[in-house]
Amino acid sequence: MRVSDRGICRGFTFVELVLVMTIAGVLAAVAVPRMVDRSAFQTHGSAAEIRTALRYAQKLALAKSREVCVNTTATPDLRLTFNPTVTIGAPCAAQVIRPDGSSPNYTVTPPAGIALAPVIAFRFNAQGQPTNNAGVILNAVTMLTVGGSAQVLIEPETGYVH
Repeated sequence: MRVSDRGICRGFTFVELVLVMTIAGVLAAVAVPRMVDRSAFQTHGSAAEIRTALRYAQKLALAKSREVCVNTTATPDLRLTFNPTVTIGAPCAAQVIRPDGSSPNYTVTPPAGIALAPVIAFRFNAQGQPTNNAGVILNAVTMLTVGGSAQVLIEPETGYVH
């Protein structure tokens, strides 16, 4: 082939086509199953919703100068209630209303198949610190596991949720 004829031959070589098809096949084998499996997205979404609820509970405790109770159940769900009195350790008999007013009680229920562990009960005191039901500040990080992989942590002294 002469140098002047090179402009006529345009296109891909066989090696280039095989290489592109191989890369596309590997990407399809690895990426598609991850996009189809929604449980990872639901797990992390549930963990984010629980973090939001806990941050709201802490801020509500600070704003109302009352204890806000956090209870998880085996159902699984997370419920927020508050102590309507200033007596430390009194029952949390009042329902926490969602910020948008859409529900008379603040409950977070993960989608089916997403577990919430362990079943715990604690309170945020008027200073936003996590305490047990007797009003004693928790001395260890409180950890909730959502879906077996996502963790929600509550710091003992500050009540910081992450």
